[in-house]
Amino acid sequence: MPLASERTRSRRRDFDESRARLLAAARFILAERGPEALTVSEVAHRAGLNRTTAYQHFRTRDALTAAVMAETAGELLGMLHEPQHLWSDLDRMVPFFSDHPELARLTLHQLLSESPLPKQGWSSYLSWVREFVDHRNAQPGVDVEMLSYVLMSIGILWPLIARAQYDDAESARRATGRLTRELRRLLLHGVIRSEAWPSPAVSTSLRKSTRRRKATPKEK
Repeated sequence: MPLASERTRSRRRDFDESRARLLAAARFILAERGPEALTVSEVAHRAGLNRTTAYQHFRTRDALTAAVMAETAGELLGMLHEPQHLWSDLDRMVPFFSDHPELARLTLHQLLSESPLPKQGWSSYLSWVREFVDHRNAQPGVDVEMLSYVLMSIGILWPLIARAQYDDAESARRATGRLTRELRRLLLHGVIRSEAWPSPAVSTSLRKSTRRRKATPKEK
């Protein structure tokens, strides 16, 4: 017969696997239809589990929603805790938001209910923006909090816009790349000192783009 410790580990693995399946199903439903469509019963059906098992993990829809938010925010915080160059961070983060529309829907749902954003997540995100703004290449007088809201607004709205405006995943992916380039341009002209180009590759790309723009007929 299996030892008691082995049975305990086996039960724990089953418990963790069920929870992971429920969260994956919940994220799918949230991405497609938003928090209002979420029920523990439907999540159980989507995950291929019975309702009793689902209710052992999450007694209410609010508990399930909070767990999804915590899991997704944890993934984002992991990215923020591994800072790279600003452009590398943007290249990781913009597609991350685009690939996780459930985070956008959950955040909008929370804001529409006039609930504050999770303190830990917001504090880490604010620190990330402040670290960038405090860099010697940033323009003086940048309002860190307001810049954080601007960037957050892009992260929330873009995933929903991309899903509504583009017919397939590849078109949305290419559009996300274009959005990232324009975001870089905005930061270069409004936040970073104009003489401080971030890297030869980015510098060359944006300079060429700017020259092409100036060479076009006047748009008046």
